[in-house]
Amino acid sequence: MHKFCATSQKLIRMSEKLFHVPVLKDEILALLFFDEVRTVFDGTLGLGGHAEAILSQFPQITQYVACDLDSQHLEFSKKRLEKWDEKITFQHTNFSHIREILEQLQIDRPLAILLDLGICSNHVDDPAKGFSFEKDGPLSMAFDDSREGAAAKFLNAGREGHISEILKTYGDEPRAKFFARKIVQAREEKQFETTKDLRELIEKNAPPHQRKKTLMRIFQALRIVVNDELTVLQETLQSAFEILESGDRIGVISYHSLEDRIVKQCFSTVSRPTTEETDLSLHTVVAEPTFRLLTRKPIAPGQSELLRNPRSRSARFRVLEKI
Repeated sequence: MHKFCATSQKLIRMSEKLFHVPVLKDEILALLFFDEVRTVFDGTLGLGGHAEAILSQFPQITQYVACDLDSQHLEFSKKRLEKWDEKITFQHTNFSHIREILEQLQIDRPLAILLDLGICSNHVDDPAKGFSFEKDGPLSMAFDDSREGAAAKFLNAGREGHISEILKTYGDEPRAKFFARKIVQAREEKQFETTKDLRELIEKNAPPHQRKKTLMRIFQALRIVVNDELTVLQETLQSAFEILESGDRIGVISYHSLEDRIVKQCFSTVSRPTTEETDLSLHTVVAEPTFRLLTRKPIAPGQSELLRNPRSRSARFRVLEKI
């Protein structure tokens, strides 16, 4: 049996082990922030790259609320950002608790909310976190590092039909039923424990020219279901819309079509006037919109950023302001 320990990397070695290039940093600083912003809610602190850039450029910020489910990342960021320690409130929790967190704090306005939905580079690079099919590690994929082996538990206990549905819905896997059946058959002989276990099954049953794409689709689907990412995103956006006040802004970076579609639809809905059918028109405006889109089209990384950080290629950034 393989054994891994996510805490084996000591904090004193983190500066050597952990590295993350903040995606769309310049665009975030230009579109989401302005000189009057006083409070920031960073729902995905990660290794603190965005936070360092924001706090450096906008010294007028009085409070920076930093959330992350990964305790290792929080500990690293506390050291990285210690010069702003009096401004930062660290929260080891999911950003879906935004309402409860901000209601408990005495915050100054305007407020800027940043949600970077991508997985941190360290999640991919550290085998102990179990996100990558390129390295052998525990089949975990949970952002909350206390949920050891979460993906393995899903594969070992899930109904074949449910597994198939997840692979199709969240991974757009065309052979979802086939791989669900293979997973159920394989676990009868040996329970899934590591990323290698799943990778070998996929490679054995996928045509050679489709192996990498199949691996990417299935691993993405598992990561989304393990962390309930799409439901959490929808709930968080709804909570954010309810607590934002005039002049506040929210910016979201998405990385795949499923989450970007949710952000696009939610932003579009609240930034349109409310209409209803009347004797005069099918679309009579009965209420003006309460939000304004600051990005008509999603902002994508430029060529220079893609050269520096190829992992940013799928990032899409949207910004909304409360009127």
